[in-house]
Amino acid sequence: MANTNKGRKFFICATAQPIDVNSAGYEGLTWVEVKNIGSIGQTGTDTNIVNYDELSTDVTQKQKGISNAGDPEVEMARNASDAGQDLMRSSAITKQYWAFKVEDDDKVTGPGHGTRYYMRGLVTGPTRPNGRNEDFNLEIFKLGLVQLEVIVEAT
Repeated sequence: MANTNKGRKFFICATAQPIDVNSAGYEGLTWVEVKNIGSIGQTGTDTNIVNYDELSTDVTQKQKGISNAGDPEVEMARNASDAGQDLMRSSAITKQYWAFKVEDDDKVTGPGHGTRYYMRGLVTGPTRPNGRNEDFNLEIFKLGLVQLEVIVEAT
């Protein structure tokens, strides 16, 4: 069965992570949930396609190039009393790499967890789109990911 994003949660690790982390390492980190998330931008691997045209062929030669781990934007309704949002704000003023976790609400019955997506990178922002009198006060952070996403399936 296909799932929606409803119930999805976003977390940041309270300590900077200067080196690549594997799935076991991510599972052992201490996470702080960031509340009031409205959307999480596109994540996953975006690999460049490198092209070369040879004089002797009719078809362009292609190969995979460098991969980008992503630069998703995380939008949230500003909540000054949320510890996760405070951690996002304080991490955004550093040049350190931080770990992030997104967890789906798709766990099987009983004990376990939903599908987890782990990422690591910079935090920039926040930007504020402002708006009209009945709009929420929003903050948008951009994550500059430096490690390919690690996925742990639901249990």
